[in-house]
Amino acid sequence: MAQGTAMLVVPHGLHLPKDSATRAGVLAGIQEWLGQRSSPDSLNSCLLPETAASTAVLMDELRSIDRYIRRDSASSCRCYLGNVVSLDSLRCLVQLNYMDVRKDTPVLRACCTLLAHRGDNNRWLVSSMLEENTRDWRTKKIGNCVFHYKDVLNERKAADFARQIGSYDKRLHVDGTVFDFYTCANLTEATRLLGEDFRSDYDGLRYYELSEDYGNRTVIVSGEKSIDGFNTWDPHDWWHARLHRVVPVSTIYRPVDEGMAYLYGGSWKTYTWKDVLGRFKDYAAAHPDADWLTLYKKGVDYVPDRFNLKISYVINALIVQKVGFDAALPLVTCGPKQDGDANYFTVLKRVTGVDEAGFNAYVAGLIKGSEKL
Repeated sequence: MAQGTAMLVVPHGLHLPKDSATRAGVLAGIQEWLGQRSSPDSLNSCLLPETAASTAVLMDELRSIDRYIRRDSASSCRCYLGNVVSLDSLRCLVQLNYMDVRKDTPVLRACCTLLAHRGDNNRWLVSSMLEENTRDWRTKKIGNCVFHYKDVLNERKAADFARQIGSYDKRLHVDGTVFDFYTCANLTEATRLLGEDFRSDYDGLRYYELSEDYGNRTVIVSGEKSIDGFNTWDPHDWWHARLHRVVPVSTIYRPVDEGMAYLYGGSWKTYTWKDVLGRFKDYAAAHPDADWLTLYKKGVDYVPDRFNLKISYVINALIVQKVGFDAALPLVTCGPKQDGDANYFTVLKRVTGVDEAGFNAYVAGLIKGSEKL
């Protein structure tokens, strides 16, 4: 019979530390840590302060497990204590198993290993395994980025990443963020470095990137494919990540957000902004009588293949390019897309003086002006 609360289930008969103070302290610490897991990491008093930023990536992973409920599940996942191993008088390895029930069958959703550290008054704090597992790795500082790697780092590609992300933060007026970038061979290595030993969501997934913000630091554990000594990364998606860090997601109007990502980061790791714009010009030339207002509201693709590109997104990219990011900020924060885009057109008139009646002529002018780009 398992004992414990809904936060942590301690199976009967589990071998726990013999020292009663250690046993009680670790269990209380893990319970308290789990109880605060939904709070912002900066407010979680159970994280070891010196490794809180690197632990934030694991915390984000665990929160997404905890939120996960399948239609055929009897309840949300439960967290079971799997193992506690005393490393010394001040540290314990703790294994947690997240279990789900699907159609009356127990299923392992994830298991992770973390470090518990004894603090003052036998209060135990938590850290991920990331810094412990990469203690012997090499590091290279480029700009605001510290790159962590085992053997080889393509410094030119790393510098390109640092420069591009730095340009995003400068545009957003938040330059000064410190980045820790851990370059891994694949997703399996990335998750194991964190201490996430298994996660069923990632079955069969070879490459993926994990990251999280903590105060003025951003930690990236990249399991994306490595080519010539550095992981691939998507400038488009990274624009979204940096913008969403400073602008509440609930206020974002997606077609402008996507347009900015086209402008600053291209699309699909395939098209540069020059490619995106060039294909849009080709579409415009082939459709001289295009009703841009109707096409905008319908969300029509102008490249309707697996790398679809949307007319509304590229129009907004041209608007942002014309008026500048700061002037366009009210457009990207005008709220979620509505039927008829009323919220967008209200703000567009305030920013540009253009209303729906003048939209087609305005877009035609943007396209003509883009010939100089």
